[in-house]
Amino acid sequence: MATVPRSIGRRLRFSQLEFVHEVADCGNLGEAALRLHISRAAVSKSIKELERSLGQVLFERSSKGMVPTAMGLRVAKHARLLVNELRHLTDEVAANAEAAPGPLRIGMAAFVAEHVAPPILRRLADRMAPVPASIQLHEGRLVALIEQLLRGEIDAAMALYAPRAVDALDLSMLSIRTCAVVPMIVVAAPALGIAARRHRWPDLLTHPWILPPASTHQRRSVDEMFTARGDRAPRTVIESASLVANVRLASAGLGLAVVPLQAAQSEIAAGRLQVIDVRPALPQTTVVLMYRKVTAIYMDTIQMLDDAAAAEG
Repeated sequence: MATVPRSIGRRLRFSQLEFVHEVADCGNLGEAALRLHISRAAVSKSIKELERSLGQVLFERSSKGMVPTAMGLRVAKHARLLVNELRHLTDEVAANAEAAPGPLRIGMAAFVAEHVAPPILRRLADRMAPVPASIQLHEGRLVALIEQLLRGEIDAAMALYAPRAVDALDLSMLSIRTCAVVPMIVVAAPALGIAARRHRWPDLLTHPWILPPASTHQRRSVDEMFTARGDRAPRTVIESASLVANVRLASAGLGLAVVPLQAAQSEIAAGRLQVIDVRPALPQTTVVLMYRKVTAIYMDTIQMLDDAAAAEG
Protein backbone atom coordinates (compact mmCIF):
# COMPACT_ATOMS: atom_id res chain seq x y z
CA MET A 1 0.00 0.00 0.00
CA ALA A 2 1.30 3.42 -0.93
CA THR A 3 2.31 5.64 1.96
CA VAL A 4 1.32 9.31 1.68
CA PRO A 5 4.13 11.53 2.92
CA ARG A 6 3.28 13.97 5.73
CA SER A 7 4.54 16.77 3.50
CA ILE A 8 1.58 16.26 1.15
CA GLY A 9 -0.17 19.29 2.64
CA ARG A 10 2.69 21.55 1.51
CA ARG A 11 2.60 20.19 -2.04
CA LEU A 12 -1.14 19.83 -2.56
CA ARG A 13 -2.85 22.74 -4.30
CA PHE A 14 -6.45 23.78 -3.84
CA SER A 15 -6.84 23.93 -7.61
CA GLN A 16 -6.16 20.18 -7.72
CA LEU A 17 -8.97 19.56 -5.26
CA GLU A 18 -11.31 21.73 -7.30
CA PHE A 19 -10.41 19.78 -10.45
CA VAL A 20 -11.02 16.43 -8.75
CA HIS A 21 -14.48 17.26 -7.49
CA GLU A 22 -15.53 18.85 -10.81
CA VAL A 23 -14.38 15.83 -12.84
CA ALA A 24 -16.00 13.43 -10.34
CA ASP A 25 -19.21 15.44 -10.59
CA CYS A 26 -19.52 15.50 -14.38
CA GLY A 27 -17.45 12.43 -15.34
CA ASN A 28 -15.93 14.23 -18.29
CA LEU A 29 -12.61 16.05 -18.56
CA GLY A 30 -13.80 18.43 -21.26
CA GLU A 31 -16.96 19.41 -19.37
CA ALA A 32 -14.95 20.02 -16.19
CA ALA A 33 -12.50 22.21 -18.12
CA LEU A 34 -15.40 24.28 -19.49
CA ARG A 35 -16.83 24.76 -16.02
CA LEU A 36 -13.45 25.84 -14.68
CA HIS A 37 -12.59 28.05 -17.69
CA ILE A 38 -9.20 26.40 -18.23
CA SER A 39 -7.78 23.98 -20.76
CA ARG A 40 -8.54 20.26 -20.74
CA ALA A 41 -4.80 19.52 -20.73
CA ALA A 42 -4.29 21.60 -17.58
CA VAL A 43 -7.01 19.69 -15.72
CA SER A 44 -5.61 16.34 -16.82
CA LYS A 45 -2.03 17.24 -15.86
CA SER A 46 -3.08 18.55 -12.45
CA ILE A 47 -5.07 15.42 -11.59
CA LYS A 48 -2.19 13.16 -12.63
CA GLU A 49 0.15 15.16 -10.39
CA LEU A 50 -2.26 14.70 -7.48
CA GLU A 51 -2.48 10.96 -8.13
CA ARG A 52 1.33 10.72 -8.04
CA SER A 53 1.44 12.70 -4.78
CA LEU A 54 -1.17 10.48 -3.17
CA GLY A 55 0.13 7.25 -4.68
CA GLN A 56 -3.44 6.40 -5.70
CA VAL A 57 -5.42 6.14 -8.94
CA LEU A 58 -8.40 8.46 -8.55
CA PHE A 59 -10.10 7.91 -11.92
CA GLU A 60 -10.60 5.06 -14.37
CA ARG A 61 -10.08 6.59 -17.80
CA SER A 62 -11.76 5.45 -21.02
CA SER A 63 -13.05 6.86 -24.29
CA LYS A 64 -16.41 7.34 -22.56
CA GLY A 65 -15.03 9.58 -19.83
CA MET A 66 -13.53 9.42 -16.35
CA VAL A 67 -15.13 7.38 -13.58
CA PRO A 68 -13.86 7.93 -10.03
CA THR A 69 -12.43 4.93 -8.24
CA ALA A 70 -13.46 4.16 -4.66
CA MET A 71 -10.51 6.27 -3.50
CA GLY A 72 -11.41 8.93 -6.05
CA LEU A 73 -14.90 9.20 -4.58
CA ARG A 74 -13.45 9.64 -1.08
CA VAL A 75 -10.98 12.29 -2.24
CA ALA A 76 -13.71 14.07 -4.21
CA LYS A 77 -15.94 14.14 -1.12
CA HIS A 78 -13.23 15.79 0.99
CA ALA A 79 -12.19 18.03 -1.90
CA ARG A 80 -15.72 19.34 -2.33
CA LEU A 81 -15.93 20.20 1.37
CA LEU A 82 -12.51 21.90 1.45
CA VAL A 83 -13.22 23.95 -1.68
CA ASN A 84 -16.56 25.11 -0.28
CA GLU A 85 -14.91 25.99 3.02
CA LEU A 86 -12.29 28.04 1.15
CA ARG A 87 -15.05 29.92 -0.65
CA HIS A 88 -16.69 30.59 2.70
CA LEU A 89 -13.36 31.86 4.05
CA THR A 90 -13.13 34.39 1.23
CA ASP A 91 -16.67 35.57 2.07
CA GLU A 92 -15.66 35.89 5.73
CA VAL A 93 -12.56 37.92 4.86
CA ALA A 94 -14.60 40.21 2.61
CA ALA A 95 -17.21 40.70 5.35
CA ASN A 96 -14.56 41.45 7.98
CA ALA A 97 -13.27 44.23 5.78
CA GLU A 98 -16.60 45.87 6.65
CA ALA A 99 -16.38 44.86 10.35
CA ALA A 100 -19.26 42.35 9.96
CA PRO A 101 -19.40 38.56 10.38
CA GLY A 102 -19.43 36.49 7.21
CA PRO A 103 -22.74 35.16 5.90
CA LEU A 104 -24.34 32.24 7.76
CA ARG A 105 -25.93 29.76 5.35
CA ILE A 106 -28.79 27.79 6.92
CA GLY A 107 -30.86 25.14 5.14
CA MET A 108 -34.44 24.47 6.20
CA ALA A 109 -37.82 23.37 4.90
CA ALA A 110 -40.68 25.85 4.49
CA PHE A 111 -42.49 24.49 7.57
CA VAL A 112 -39.41 25.03 9.75
CA ALA A 113 -38.85 28.50 8.33
CA GLU A 114 -42.44 29.49 9.11
CA HIS A 115 -43.12 27.81 12.44
CA VAL A 116 -39.86 26.93 14.21
CA ALA A 117 -37.02 29.14 13.01
CA PRO A 118 -38.31 32.71 13.70
CA PRO A 119 -37.77 32.76 17.52
CA ILE A 120 -34.43 30.97 17.15
CA LEU A 121 -33.21 33.47 14.56
CA ARG A 122 -34.48 36.32 16.77
CA ARG A 123 -32.36 35.09 19.68
CA LEU A 124 -29.43 34.61 17.29
CA ALA A 125 -29.73 38.23 16.12
CA ASP A 126 -29.75 39.38 19.76
CA ARG A 127 -26.58 37.39 20.48
CA MET A 128 -24.82 38.87 17.44
CA ALA A 129 -25.73 42.48 18.21
CA PRO A 130 -24.71 45.17 17.45
CA VAL A 131 -23.43 43.80 14.09
CA PRO A 132 -25.51 40.76 13.05
CA ALA A 133 -24.33 38.38 10.36
CA SER A 134 -26.11 38.14 7.04
CA ILE A 135 -28.24 34.98 7.05
CA GLN A 136 -28.86 33.11 3.80
CA LEU A 137 -31.73 30.61 3.88
CA HIS A 138 -31.63 27.59 1.56
CA GLU A 139 -34.81 25.53 1.21
CA GLY A 140 -34.66 21.75 1.13
CA ARG A 141 -35.68 18.45 2.71
CA LEU A 142 -33.77 16.40 5.28
CA VAL A 143 -31.54 14.16 3.14
CA ALA A 144 -30.75 16.89 0.60
CA LEU A 145 -29.88 19.33 3.40
CA ILE A 146 -27.55 16.82 5.07
CA GLU A 147 -25.79 16.18 1.77
CA GLN A 148 -25.34 19.94 1.24
CA LEU A 149 -24.06 20.24 4.81
CA LEU A 150 -21.50 17.46 4.32
CA ARG A 151 -20.31 19.12 1.09
CA GLY A 152 -19.89 22.48 2.83
CA GLU A 153 -22.51 24.18 0.67
CA ILE A 154 -24.40 25.30 3.79
CA ASP A 155 -23.15 25.88 7.35
CA ALA A 156 -26.13 24.52 9.29
CA ALA A 157 -29.51 22.91 8.72
CA MET A 158 -32.80 22.80 10.62
CA ALA A 159 -35.15 20.02 9.59
CA LEU A 160 -37.77 17.53 10.67
CA TYR A 161 -35.65 14.57 11.67
CA ALA A 162 -36.35 10.91 10.91
CA PRO A 163 -33.49 8.53 11.85
CA ARG A 164 -34.68 5.86 9.40
CA ALA A 165 -34.51 8.34 6.55
CA VAL A 166 -30.78 8.92 7.07
CA ASP A 167 -29.61 5.36 7.79
CA ALA A 168 -27.44 5.33 4.65
CA LEU A 169 -25.63 8.60 5.49
CA ASP A 170 -22.45 9.00 7.55
CA LEU A 171 -23.40 11.57 10.19
CA SER A 172 -20.22 11.25 12.26
CA MET A 173 -19.03 14.70 11.12
CA LEU A 174 -22.19 16.38 12.40
CA SER A 175 -23.46 17.75 15.68
CA ILE A 176 -27.22 17.17 15.95
CA ARG A 177 -29.34 18.99 18.53
CA THR A 178 -33.10 18.64 19.09
CA CYS A 179 -34.64 22.11 19.17
CA ALA A 180 -38.39 21.44 18.93
CA VAL A 181 -40.87 18.59 19.38
CA VAL A 182 -43.50 18.40 16.65
CA PRO A 183 -46.77 16.46 17.18
CA MET A 184 -48.08 15.04 13.89
CA ILE A 185 -51.87 15.05 13.46
CA VAL A 186 -54.48 13.95 10.95
CA VAL A 187 -56.72 16.80 9.75
CA ALA A 188 -59.67 17.20 7.42
CA ALA A 189 -62.13 19.90 6.45
CA PRO A 190 -65.56 19.64 8.15
CA ALA A 191 -67.07 19.36 4.65
CA LEU A 192 -65.71 15.81 4.36
CA GLY A 193 -68.22 14.80 7.04
CA ILE A 194 -65.90 12.66 9.15
CA ALA A 195 -67.55 11.95 12.51
CA ALA A 196 -66.10 13.62 15.60
CA ARG A 197 -65.23 10.40 17.39
CA ARG A 198 -62.22 8.16 17.79
CA HIS A 199 -61.34 6.26 14.61
CA ARG A 200 -59.16 3.31 13.76
CA TRP A 201 -56.93 3.76 10.74
CA PRO A 202 -58.91 1.29 8.56
CA ASP A 203 -62.04 3.41 9.15
CA LEU A 204 -60.46 6.15 7.04
CA LEU A 205 -59.56 4.06 3.99
CA THR A 206 -62.64 5.14 2.06
CA HIS A 207 -61.66 8.80 2.22
CA PRO A 208 -59.24 10.64 -0.12
CA TRP A 209 -55.78 11.47 1.25
CA ILE A 210 -53.22 14.21 0.65
CA LEU A 211 -49.80 12.73 1.42
CA PRO A 212 -46.09 13.21 0.73
CA PRO A 213 -44.42 11.16 -2.05
CA ALA A 214 -44.02 7.43 -1.47
CA SER A 215 -40.23 7.80 -1.15
CA THR A 216 -40.47 9.92 2.02
CA HIS A 217 -40.23 8.71 5.60
CA GLN A 218 -43.47 10.43 6.56
CA ARG A 219 -45.41 8.67 3.81
CA ARG A 220 -43.99 5.29 4.81
CA SER A 221 -44.97 5.96 8.44
CA VAL A 222 -48.56 6.70 7.44
CA ASP A 223 -48.80 3.69 5.13
CA GLU A 224 -47.48 1.47 7.91
CA MET A 225 -50.36 2.55 10.16
CA PHE A 226 -52.63 0.72 7.70
CA THR A 227 -50.48 -2.12 6.37
CA ALA A 228 -49.20 -3.19 9.82
CA ARG A 229 -52.75 -4.40 10.52
CA GLY A 230 -53.18 -6.13 7.19
CA ASP A 231 -55.00 -3.33 5.39
CA ARG A 232 -54.02 -1.61 2.18
CA ALA A 233 -52.38 1.81 2.07
CA PRO A 234 -54.77 4.78 1.69
CA ARG A 235 -55.86 6.17 -1.67
CA THR A 236 -53.87 9.31 -2.45
CA VAL A 237 -55.61 11.99 -4.49
CA ILE A 238 -52.77 14.52 -4.16
CA GLU A 239 -49.08 13.89 -3.56
CA SER A 240 -47.22 16.90 -2.16
CA ALA A 241 -43.94 17.16 -0.26
CA SER A 242 -44.89 20.59 1.12
CA LEU A 243 -46.40 20.36 4.61
CA VAL A 244 -47.53 23.98 4.38
CA ALA A 245 -49.29 23.33 1.07
CA ASN A 246 -50.94 20.18 2.43
CA VAL A 247 -52.58 22.20 5.20
CA ARG A 248 -54.11 24.53 2.60
CA LEU A 249 -55.21 21.64 0.39
CA ALA A 250 -56.87 19.89 3.32
CA SER A 251 -58.63 23.15 4.27
CA ALA A 252 -60.08 23.24 0.76
CA GLY A 253 -61.77 19.89 1.43
CA LEU A 254 -59.62 17.89 -0.97
CA GLY A 255 -58.74 15.12 1.48
CA LEU A 256 -57.27 14.12 4.81
CA ALA A 257 -53.67 15.12 5.49
CA VAL A 258 -50.99 14.29 8.04
CA VAL A 259 -49.33 17.55 9.09
CA PRO A 260 -47.47 19.08 12.04
CA LEU A 261 -49.82 20.55 14.64
CA GLN A 262 -48.00 23.91 14.47
CA ALA A 263 -48.68 24.18 10.74
CA ALA A 264 -52.42 23.61 11.10
CA GLN A 265 -53.26 25.57 14.28
CA SER A 266 -54.55 28.72 12.58
CA GLU A 267 -56.80 26.73 10.23
CA ILE A 268 -58.12 24.67 13.16
CA ALA A 269 -58.84 27.83 15.18
CA ALA A 270 -60.69 29.32 12.20
CA GLY A 271 -62.87 26.20 11.88
CA ARG A 272 -61.57 25.33 8.42
CA LEU A 273 -59.90 22.14 9.69
CA GLN A 274 -60.72 19.62 12.37
CA VAL A 275 -58.36 17.18 14.06
CA ILE A 276 -59.29 13.57 13.40
CA ASP A 277 -58.74 11.41 16.48
CA VAL A 278 -57.06 8.27 15.11
CA ARG A 279 -55.64 5.44 17.22
CA PRO A 280 -52.91 4.44 17.56
CA ALA A 281 -51.63 8.01 17.38
CA LEU A 282 -48.81 8.98 15.06
CA PRO A 283 -45.44 9.25 16.80
CA GLN A 284 -44.09 12.71 17.50
CA THR A 285 -41.18 13.89 15.41
CA THR A 286 -38.54 16.51 16.15
CA VAL A 287 -36.88 19.46 14.50
CA VAL A 288 -33.11 19.29 14.82
CA LEU A 289 -30.26 21.71 14.26
CA MET A 290 -27.30 20.14 12.46
CA TYR A 291 -23.84 21.51 11.68
CA ARG A 292 -20.36 20.16 11.03
CA LYS A 293 -18.48 19.71 14.30
CA VAL A 294 -15.35 21.34 12.90
CA THR A 295 -17.28 24.44 11.81
CA ALA A 296 -18.01 25.42 15.41
CA ILE A 297 -14.27 25.76 16.00
CA TYR A 298 -13.83 28.71 13.65
CA MET A 299 -17.35 30.11 13.14
CA ASP A 300 -18.56 31.97 16.22
CA THR A 301 -22.00 32.33 14.66
CA ILE A 302 -22.46 28.55 14.66
CA GLN A 303 -22.01 28.39 18.44
CA MET A 304 -24.39 31.34 18.81
CA LEU A 305 -26.94 29.52 16.64
CA ASP A 306 -26.53 26.39 18.76
CA ASP A 307 -27.13 28.43 21.94
CA ALA A 308 -30.22 30.04 20.39
CA ALA A 309 -31.61 26.63 19.42
CA ALA A 310 -30.90 25.23 22.89
CA ALA A 311 -33.05 27.97 24.41
CA GLU A 312 -35.96 26.84 22.20
CA GLY A 313 -35.91 23.35 23.72
